[in-house]
Amino acid sequence: METKFQTSFIPKKPIASAIGGVSSVAPRKHTSSIFMTIATILFIASLVAAGGTYAYKQYLINDQVTQKEQLAAREKEFNTDLIEKLKNQDVKIGYARQLLNNHLALSQIFDIIGRLTIENVRFLSMDLTAPTTGSDGIKISLQGLGTSLSAVAFQSDVLSKLDDYGLRKVIKNPVLTNPVLNANRSVSFGFSAVVDPSTLSYEKLVSPASAASSDAPVNQAPQQNTNTSAPNPFTTQ
Repeated sequence: METKFQTSFIPKKPIASAIGGVSSVAPRKHTSSIFMTIATILFIASLVAAGGTYAYKQYLINDQVTQKEQLAAREKEFNTDLIEKLKNQDVKIGYARQLLNNHLALSQIFDIIGRLTIENVRFLSMDLTAPTTGSDGIKISLQGLGTSLSAVAFQSDVLSKLDDYGLRKVIKNPVLTNPVLNANRSVSFGFSAVVDPSTLSYEKLVSPASAASSDAPVNQAPQQNTNTSAPNPFTTQ
């Protein structure tokens, strides 16, 4: 009996699928290799960036240390004790300058009132009221005494001509009030006005320009011409 061998068929080429009578071969895919390349590039770039950041940080640290050493070396060239003393003196000078700028020479008010007071009038008392705000002035209130009604009237006339004495910017709203005839024919009255604080600055008073102007002649209030034979109530017995 003859023995038969069954052979298996193994194709050497890929099986083609017939579509419309045309055979097609499945294309190869390289997507995974592209992603791998991009990931490798990004990883290398991140390593380079991290190395650059670290190197720049070390540069800044070294530069800071160098600058501190240079500053310390320069500080040794100066007298730190002297610098500290000068700083303290500068603070004191600043405080003194501030006090000088804000200080008012209220004694100038007596000079101003003296320039405006006529011979037959005198003031017995004076009250000062400090300003409550920066725009307010110093309020002055005085009690005066005149030898007669005509003397008080003449005093009122003098106060109405402040421009003649250069005091229009110094004294504002001067008013004589409540004249009262006394038994000895003298006249008591009140006087009120507002003084501009800026004109009483102590700094201006002690400045060279102010000292030079103070040596100039000052206009005094004119004296009243009177031929009355009545006794003067200002004289003492």
